[in-house]
Amino acid sequence: MIVAIGRELGSGGRDVGERLARAMHAELLDNQIVDLVAARIGAPTAFVRSRDEHVESFVDRLFRVITAAYPESYGPDGLPDWSEERLVQLTESIIKERACGEPLVVIGRGAPVLLRDRQDVFRVFVAASHEGRIARLMRRGTPTREEALREIKRSDSHRAAYMQTYYHVDWRDASNYDLIVNTDRLGIDAAADAVLHAMRVPA
Repeated sequence: MIVAIGRELGSGGRDVGERLARAMHAELLDNQIVDLVAARIGAPTAFVRSRDEHVESFVDRLFRVITAAYPESYGPDGLPDWSEERLVQLTESIIKERACGEPLVVIGRGAPVLLRDRQDVFRVFVAASHEGRIARLMRRGTPTREEALREIKRSDSHRAAYMQTYYHVDWRDASNYDLIVNTDRLGIDAAADAVLHAMRVPA
């Protein structure tokens, strides 16, 4: 079984994904997607990983790292040889390769829409209120409420644009998911248990 998770920044989507992966004895595919894409195009994963905590879209983050690390890869017009579309294609390829029938939990990167036609995929959206998301970011080290709110707005904008541009869907549209869980009401463990119950997988 494969679980494809869409999530809001600060909703605890990564935590829910980790809990599901443990219960399912599944691979968790999240931030390592950046490393895998970087490896395929020859960029040092250390550069990508060191910037992975920045609140940017995956494409913006990887694009910036590559241009800084490989100035010699610029073409005659001063632009890098790697297009945004190519990075998205590689991301999709990696997700599809990993979704080979073994248990898998994949977080973000359009996976709930990319894998929507597969019968072995359960699509989940992890949500929370603005206040809940702000509180979670501040517990993780964001210094002020105002900065947490800016991070949330920036992340929401990037994710909405990514999904609209490459998958032509509204990121938060409930029809893209089999289940939506709210971690404000449920907490992380109960949200993961709700997903497992809906999938009929023993916790």
